[in-house]
Amino acid sequence: EREDPDQLPGFYQATLQEDWDTKQQYHEHYFPQTLQALSKHVDYLCHELEELSQNGWKRKESYMERHPRLPLLMRHNAHVLETFEKVQDNLDGMKQ
Repeated sequence: EREDPDQLPGFYQATLQEDWDTKQQYHEHYFPQTLQALSKHVDYLCHELEELSQNGWKRKESYMERHPRLPLLMRHNAHVLETFEKVQDNLDGMKQ
């Protein structure tokens, strides 16, 4: 089911009035769409990080003089990728 723009004012009012029950109803109603969008976004980030890692290792020697922090950045990207892969596993578990 697609987003209904007519419901936006109700969600906005619930937010302003701190009506957590109404907001929860909106979140439950749109959970499948939210899950799908978030999963797609995490997939995209994982793909980008994998590509950066592959390209970085291929060019590591030629970049080391100009970019001495490249190994640190690549370790950071590997850590972030590992974290996003765990997030994706959690999201996949929510789909079932």
